[in-house]
Amino acid sequence: MEPQLPADPAESIEKETLDWGEAEWGTHRYHIRRLIHDTIAQLGPREKAAVLGAGNHGDVDLPDVSTQFQGLTVLDTEDNVLEEVLESTGSSAAGRIKSLTRVDYTGLDQISFYERYEELLSGGAPADKLIAFLRDSAFEARRIEIMPHLKKSFSLVVSSGVHTQLFYADALAQFHGYVEQYTEAERKAVIEAIRSLRNSLVTAYNQTLLSLLKPDGRIVVWTEMILVDESKEEVMEELNGKTLGSERTAYLFSVFGKYGIDAAVLGLKDLHDKLKTDQLLFRSWSWHTESGKRYLVAGMSGRAR
Repeated sequence: MEPQLPADPAESIEKETLDWGEAEWGTHRYHIRRLIHDTIAQLGPREKAAVLGAGNHGDVDLPDVSTQFQGLTVLDTEDNVLEEVLESTGSSAAGRIKSLTRVDYTGLDQISFYERYEELLSGGAPADKLIAFLRDSAFEARRIEIMPHLKKSFSLVVSSGVHTQLFYADALAQFHGYVEQYTEAERKAVIEAIRSLRNSLVTAYNQTLLSLLKPDGRIVVWTEMILVDESKEEVMEELNGKTLGSERTAYLFSVFGKYGIDAAVLGLKDLHDKLKTDQLLFRSWSWHTESGKRYLVAGMSGRAR
């Protein structure tokens, strides 16, 4: 027998690059794809679509979504090579998908927040001055118009796991490097001010999402809601025992308030209050991440009030 040659690296890369989860069933990506498909089915004219937070080829099947609209715009806060990947692999989606990178979802970049924040911390600013800066930043960021050139441009707007990624972890990490400068009481006060700014940014982000929609457009949002560890296994067991959709939803909203990730709970509730109740879709599923963590995820779609 002839020895078996190793697989062509280029072929392996292409297969990996084009893995958008089409063959998956019952997984995290499957549930997102189904929610998006069910939402698209309720749309009227399908003009342009936008996906925020998708990265290179994360949770949303971008090629599939692009076939159902005249154009798809992918917006991300970081650099990616999405367009290059699609072209180099000969994907039929090349040309239908436009990628916009380094998009500022919050307005913080436009007010040089992180540079000013670092300057205060490195300069040993007292806690009250730091707290005042964080409070003022919420008002400054609110005055920034986010992506005004894209307002009312899209029939479908998808937010892919963005709420829990906004600002908070980065701001805490930056503060952690200087935490020894402050007393315990001051640390708590600063962290509370960071949370307050985070909350303002989350609700402002929701308003930005809605501003991108055409009058009859629909929005799709998913976010991890609860980190499921051993102490929360009973929550999952009780949830699995509820078969009626109304019972599951009522139970989920009750446990979100007890165990939910703050930014996710605020983001979902705030957006829920901004959507019409008719044709509102609400889904939940379990997500086993590559890092070994498990989350209870919630997804929702609807039209703006």
